[in-house]
Amino acid sequence: MANDRGTPPPRAPPFWEGQDVLARWTDGLLYLGTIKKVDPARRGCLVQFEDNSQFLVLWKDISPAAVPGEDQSCCVCSGRAPSPQNLLIRCQKCGHVYHQQCHVPAAPPAAPWMCRRCVFAVATKKGGALKKGPHAQAMLSMKRELPYQLRSLDWDPPHLANRQQCYCYCGGPGEWNLKMLQCRGCGQWFHEACTQCLRKPLLYGDRFYVFECCVCTGGAESVRRLQLRWVDVAHLILYHLSVCCKKKYFDLEREILPFANANWGALGLGQLAETPKGQRYRELLAALSAHKDRFVSGREMKKRKGLFGLHTRAPPPVPPQTPGGAPQIAPPPLSFTPGKGGPRRRPPPRRTQGTPRSSYNFRRTEARCPPSAPIRMFASFHPSAPSASPDPPAPESPERRPPPRPPRPKRRPSPPSPSPTPAPPPAPPRPSPPRVLARRVTLDGTVQYLVERGGGGGAVTPPPPPKSPPQKITPCFGGKKMRFGGFVVCV
Repeated sequence: MANDRGTPPPRAPPFWEGQDVLARWTDGLLYLGTIKKVDPARRGCLVQFEDNSQFLVLWKDISPAAVPGEDQSCCVCSGRAPSPQNLLIRCQKCGHVYHQQCHVPAAPPAAPWMCRRCVFAVATKKGGALKKGPHAQAMLSMKRELPYQLRSLDWDPPHLANRQQCYCYCGGPGEWNLKMLQCRGCGQWFHEACTQCLRKPLLYGDRFYVFECCVCTGGAESVRRLQLRWVDVAHLILYHLSVCCKKKYFDLEREILPFANANWGALGLGQLAETPKGQRYRELLAALSAHKDRFVSGREMKKRKGLFGLHTRAPPPVPPQTPGGAPQIAPPPLSFTPGKGGPRRRPPPRRTQGTPRSSYNFRRTEARCPPSAPIRMFASFHPSAPSASPDPPAPESPERRPPPRPPRPKRRPSPPSPSPTPAPPPAPPRPSPPRVLARRVTLDGTVQYLVERGGGGGAVTPPPPPKSPPQKITPCFGGKKMRFGGFVVCV
């Protein structure tokens, strides 16, 4: 039944438990998963991916397969009555039907044709989207118009996240500190996988770019690398490693310097790229030691000397104002808890790659899910990944140091002198307490005791025991003499 305005009511989402779908992740890529639960209250579904991880994915980020034999109806507005100016067009890849005006941008009447979701699914990839070929050209033409209203998004004060979880050209979710670029014109954040202007893959938290999207330029994207300092290089590497390895401290010689050498060309260092290998160690060490407001050393935390970490787990700050752009807003720091890896980040599930000219196949087969080619930035050196060689690469610096030794006690024993002094005699064993055998009171009121000492000697008070045998110093005053334990006593 149509409402007062004559438009059909929105239909229920075509999702059910056990359905195989493609879910868009925060990196802009699509991953194959199975719906475990439909949550209408939050307008999302609990999706289990191929690595057995389960996460809530919004309806807008889920692409179901077209049902065979379904009536001809638009998958956006559910309309079925086409007009000569607004025909129904079927995507040759996924099989979904769109009105020409319901698709963004408007679909051409001629066939064959691929929808926006299919073009982005084929052209997007880690490190940057395709730059050549028919799919790259189709993607570039579709990126000039966003599939949502940018002004309708509710942003937080730092302009880092919106409540609708809508970013980039694809309209999917995202996290600003994980491989995303911010346009200096509109302020929107864009995935690395959806951009076509990058020459090298991004590091986590790398915002040292002046970027303009296709919507602001009206054509191709533009990007320019900002000049980095050594403190920015050290901060960027430490943040990238902390996100990848889920720990806080890293060894300069075994982790930080080898990572920098292995990815030297991908860092985009500009003038610093001409630094020889022998000098990189000194520059990184000087930057890590001089900026106490950013870095903390292992010595300060009672750890090894060569360990360094970030005071606050946050990306390096960019210059306050980029050339020719609006001033940048410093992001709030992210809390870091040692031992827990800082803020929780969703691990990306395994991506399903399909053949560009074939329709989607939602079956889990290894032939249709080949492993993606590793990117050099993540495969050349990674502290958490097994190394190809048994020993880690040694730094090529004049200040090369041997591997750290186990900690020694603070106080070392003094060396023996040329003339050895005689050792002190052993301490005598502690005597057992004396035992009182008898006592008497003399005529003048003095109390005398008869005691028995076991083992060594010792003073007994009051009064001190006699040195002569007891039977000779204890005359009897009107009493009887008795032997008690080898002693003569008066009773």
